[in-house]
Amino acid sequence: MLNGRLQAQIEWALAYDGYRRLAASPEKLERLLRSARNSYRTHGVAPNWCGVDLLRGWAFYLVRADHFSGGGTLEDEWATVLRAVKNHPDAALADHPPDDVSGNTVARLATDLPTQFSSEPRQHKDLAFLAAKRERLWEAHVAPINLFVDQVRREIEAEQAAAASPGSEPAEVLVPYVDPDSGGTRAKVLLLLESPARPAALATGSGMLSADNNDGSAENVWLAYEASGLPRTYGLHWNAVPWFVGSSDRNAGVTNAQVERGRPYLLRLLNLAPDVRVLVALGKRARESAAGNHEQLTARGIRVLNSPHPSPRWRNRTEGASLIEINSHFVEALRIVLDAEV
Repeated sequence: MLNGRLQAQIEWALAYDGYRRLAASPEKLERLLRSARNSYRTHGVAPNWCGVDLLRGWAFYLVRADHFSGGGTLEDEWATVLRAVKNHPDAALADHPPDDVSGNTVARLATDLPTQFSSEPRQHKDLAFLAAKRERLWEAHVAPINLFVDQVRREIEAEQAAAASPGSEPAEVLVPYVDPDSGGTRAKVLLLLESPARPAALATGSGMLSADNNDGSAENVWLAYEASGLPRTYGLHWNAVPWFVGSSDRNAGVTNAQVERGRPYLLRLLNLAPDVRVLVALGKRARESAAGNHEQLTARGIRVLNSPHPSPRWRNRTEGASLIEINSHFVEALRIVLDAEV
């Protein structure tokens, strides 16, 4: 029987999925860690060149290896890695291993908002889970923003109708609502992407901006929340272009004009979420939107962190490096928020 402290530490280690975040298999993760582990065996300490992500991947690897060996192997190397994470200058509070059974960092940091958090990525494919989520779209902490979403939809519909050829039928404007499992008006970190994806916008999708959506980008954001320790109730999702610009068959890239048109909506959203202290711009178009609002964001005391897009295609192109960078920015966002609250 494991003691409570070790069990909590094992759960903490498994929350950082090294196979998804660093390497695709136990063999590849072992090769990635080989140099650090050899240095440990020689000197008895974790090398100081190890970053937080590598250390957390190391802890994950040791837990998986312990499981497959039948247990009882989490001894000196395990204690060294945990100590290295806790003492690392770039480790946020959320990175720290728990010291006792009550050491669930995310639970301590989460606000008292009503939540029904998913236990795995892509949970909006569960129709019962999604239906229950939709019933909560007008809870007090998200209702003002979702009313704003309806206003954005009406404004863009009016503009498109005015620009349409006489006698033509304007296309339906789709602007997803924000997730009731986000921080809503009490959010502290704004996650800005390019434009809604089909799983967020269409009738067959969730109709909301959420890390629970059934697509690869949402899954990578879900994993970044999980790995970084950033509570879902601290985050709020938005898009540089808030309305869906694709078709029933595919997503589509946005134009410069659409990014420019969407910029004022970012500032209007922030009026409804005055506690936001960090904006994580995920991808080129999000960075352009944030850059266009630089003076206003600075005046509001909001830090901007420029990050890669979380799409699986970009992850594959960078051999996973983009996800490590995204995770580091989630950790940095949490650190900024916690520093502001001290």
